[in-house]
Amino acid sequence: MRKSLLAASALVGIALLANSAAEAKATYINIALPKGAVSMAPFGINDDNIIAGSYTDSGGIQHGFYGPPDGSNYKTFDLSGVTGTQPRAIRNDLSITGLALASGFVFGEEFYRSPTGKIKILKNAAGNIMDGVAQGGNNAGVYVGDYLDTDGATRLGFEGKSGKFKSNFKLPIKNLPSTNPRQINNNGVVAGGYIDSTGIQHGFVLDGKNFTSFDYPGAVGVTTAEGINDNGQAVGLYTDSGGNRHAFEYTVSTGKFKSIDPGDGAISQEAWGINNKGLIVGDTGNGTYFIYCPLKQAKCPKGAADIKVNPMRAMHAMKKPLSPL
Repeated sequence: MRKSLLAASALVGIALLANSAAEAKATYINIALPKGAVSMAPFGINDDNIIAGSYTDSGGIQHGFYGPPDGSNYKTFDLSGVTGTQPRAIRNDLSITGLALASGFVFGEEFYRSPTGKIKILKNAAGNIMDGVAQGGNNAGVYVGDYLDTDGATRLGFEGKSGKFKSNFKLPIKNLPSTNPRQINNNGVVAGGYIDSTGIQHGFVLDGKNFTSFDYPGAVGVTTAEGINDNGQAVGLYTDSGGNRHAFEYTVSTGKFKSIDPGDGAISQEAWGINNKGLIVGDTGNGTYFIYCPLKQAKCPKGAADIKVNPMRAMHAMKKPLSPL
């Protein structure tokens, strides 16, 4: 996982295609930038279509925010004494988990924000503040994440609840250098990624004792899940041979993948969170921040005003083949 958000990009008019040729039944919705933002990363979405994420201001400071994607009622917050606040997931009760960029931390200082706005710094079973990523959870208040072990190199998975450490999270593979659960759904199914002994990152889904490891076809080096809903739809990203990121949806029951690409001409996409309606939040390297909505357009949430784009440019970007392995 990257240590910080994407580098700030200039505010330019980038359009989303409401219905692309590849996803004729889906709508891509622009997410409004928070006031004062030059860039953002939308990480989570709950079943009420409230999104949560981080935005960067002109001074390079990252702030947490959440609210409806049209920007009509964004609320912002910051952890004190840090240079960046990154909410990674939001639940239906508006509790938020994430990390903060703080001095002395490799990845970030993990936190839980209660529905009332009280922030608690997360600690492991030994009482030490965790350095890593706290991310998605379920309606019971349980969430998952990872943290650096005392050796400073191994990343361990964990489960927490309402700001308290519950237990370490383990996969049925021994001696993994990095185990990175990213969401637990209401059925107790966990999705995320892990790095094997050769340094390759794979996606996984763990349903009780049923373990599924997966790689996007043609992926080079990285495949990881970032979220999963109650229907067994996982979302995440993979990298191609050029190191470019691409977003996907993975249906666990069928093993099938779907590409998530708003068609803005970018060569980098990321899918971060998915709710139980199948709505996905993501971003691209062109400064596009989107919700993928598979519902009828009338049932999709409102977003920022669309800006027209050159459709030929977008179609060319979607059809561009990946570099050979």
